[in-house]
Amino acid sequence: MSVRYERLEGALAERLDSLFGIPGCLIEVNPGKVLLPPKYVELGQRIKDLEVRPDDVWVISYPRTGSTWVQEMVWCIGNDLDFETAKQYGQFRNPLLELTALMGNDKGSWKDSLGNSVDLAESLKSPRFIKTHLPVTLLPKQIFTVRPKIIYVSRNPKDMCVSYYHYCRLLHDFHGSFEDFAEIFLQGKAPVGPYWSHVLGFWDLRHDENVLFLKYEEVRKDHRGCILKVAKFMGKDISEDDVSKLLDHLSFQKMKENRALNLEDFLQARNGPGFIQKGDQTFIRKGKVGDWKNYMSPELAERFDNWTRENLKGTGLSFNTEE
Repeated sequence: MSVRYERLEGALAERLDSLFGIPGCLIEVNPGKVLLPPKYVELGQRIKDLEVRPDDVWVISYPRTGSTWVQEMVWCIGNDLDFETAKQYGQFRNPLLELTALMGNDKGSWKDSLGNSVDLAESLKSPRFIKTHLPVTLLPKQIFTVRPKIIYVSRNPKDMCVSYYHYCRLLHDFHGSFEDFAEIFLQGKAPVGPYWSHVLGFWDLRHDENVLFLKYEEVRKDHRGCILKVAKFMGKDISEDDVSKLLDHLSFQKMKENRALNLEDFLQARNGPGFIQKGDQTFIRKGKVGDWKNYMSPELAERFDNWTRENLKGTGLSFNTEE
């Protein structure tokens, strides 16, 4: 099935353009009603037709589910804890496949140094480690025939929405309130589109031997156990000593300070050398479970709970929303 594109029109288009401050900021990409910047038109079919290799490892998630944390864990396990190479900028060793499109509305020349994200993925030597926020419907066709290892990262939608709001403020110039963002998110109209179809698309594949479905809350609760689970899934042996070293490398403070992952250089190139990440305006922000309580009114929290209950009924999937 080919990728199809539609312009957004009417009140929805006006609302999104106002919130992000850019005319025509998003288009609808189908199948899947996925909302992405118009730049995706240049990449969509290329991604659909991308050659997938049997020894690829794909980390897939909706944005702001802990995927940067998990992708670093996966890359390190797959590369035998090569912490020296891990100092290279994450995008060049573990590219976000559609990054060129996601940054497509930014007019600055600073992003030229990143190159084309699909070109980058194609040029990597095997085994490749690739990350994407695309749903099942927009993945390369060969994903389902070649069947590389896929690690899917999910997160309770309350905390994910809070984190995504701050991310969109930091990187996509969203200037509405949290309530504004939560509203478009609940409607399936935030960038990347509907949340539950994304998550359930991979939950339905969880029994496939090439798919590992993770929950952020479980990784946080038992990080050591998760490292062992991921290593076993990837067919890698890892000693207790190496698990301890990896736990240290992946600690929240180390991740927050890691310039290969924290987007410090990226954000200074975008916003000027004096730009400093601080407070909630940081790429690696809090990493907590239950932060939604600091943002959601009881009424909004109840809307999220009802929305979650309705969408997960009969699926067997559930999430913890507190530590």
